[in-house]
Amino acid sequence: MVGNASSNKAPGRPSPAVYRRRRIVAGILALLVVIGLIAGIIAVAGWLRGDDSASAADTVSEATIPGPESNQPGAANASGAATAAPAPKPTATESAAAAPALCPAASVGVSATTDALSYAAGVTPVLTMTVTNTGAEPCDVNVGTSQMEFIVTSGSDRIFSSEDCQQAGEDLFKTIEPNTVETAKFTWDRQRSAPGCSEVASNPNPGTYTFTARLGDISSERTTFELE
Repeated sequence: MVGNASSNKAPGRPSPAVYRRRRIVAGILALLVVIGLIAGIIAVAGWLRGDDSASAADTVSEATIPGPESNQPGAANASGAATAAPAPKPTATESAAAAPALCPAASVGVSATTDALSYAAGVTPVLTMTVTNTGAEPCDVNVGTSQMEFIVTSGSDRIFSSEDCQQAGEDLFKTIEPNTVETAKFTWDRQRSAPGCSEVASNPNPGTYTFTARLGDISSERTTFELE
């Protein structure tokens, strides 16, 4: 009878030691959960900061490092228009080749004419020198006063030369086309002259005179006129 009564007794409540173990385990679990939450928050915050930094870096890169011009047709065209290379200047060799050469003496013709055949007393003759390019190509001729001379003679008597009283002759190169002329005129005052512009007492008398034009080493044929 005693044995049966002992076997039907209800189990007792857990001891205080069991309660303590359970509280310790629950506290540890709660602490782990809190630590996990904190770690998760830190990780998310770090990821967000890293993403913001990457975005800022991308923005700076895009703003400071432009893409190649070849990938931007509009920009390439504008750059090409603004920096178009100027036309090359001709070199000294090209300029020299393009410039006409001096006319050879054989291609230069010089002629002498007067504006009248006879001049009344007191009328001054106008002497004209005509220079012609008789060659087939354009060429340069020095038609400056350093090369020109207007000469008046009477027989063997040298009456006048434009060089006698010329202060300083000048060079003047002109390009003359084939069969084209350059002319120079000189008005003679019917006075004699002498080399060095020495004073001459006598004046030409009425009679026949000859005019010759000279350009450098080339002289014209003589032309005659009358002084009354």
